[in-house]
Amino acid sequence: MLIVLGLAVVVAPLMSVMPSKAQRQKAALRDEARHCDLRVSMRPLPAIPARFRFAPDSELACYERRLPTGVQPSGSTENFVYAGGVWSPTKGVAAAPAWLVDLPLGAVFVELAEHTVSIFWDEKEGSEGLLKIKQAIDLIE
Repeated sequence: MLIVLGLAVVVAPLMSVMPSKAQRQKAALRDEARHCDLRVSMRPLPAIPARFRFAPDSELACYERRLPTGVQPSGSTENFVYAGGVWSPTKGVAAAPAWLVDLPLGAVFVELAEHTVSIFWDEKEGSEGLLKIKQAIDLIE
């Protein structure tokens, strides 16, 4: 009996540091994203104007890809937020690009910079959502 109890004391802490099924799925999805030339990071969401009344209810990952030269004017950055069921620019009143509607439902913020596009999403759609992100980025002109 003491041997079993001793083993339990040693094994229990080891079991608690093992990744959960959900953590393993996220890791696999992020590995898959790297194979699609997407960089994944857990950086904070950029500031969103208060008028959108936006507060994410889950953890968001940033999926980023380098863009070909000339897609975005030099030195400019555009931000778009998904609020109220529609994509809107955070500055100005111009219409959001059409490719944003092809993003998965968990995508809530997009930053289009001179050389990169960053998409913040909740990763809930898994591989299907990743495919939608890849296809939407391919539509950027």
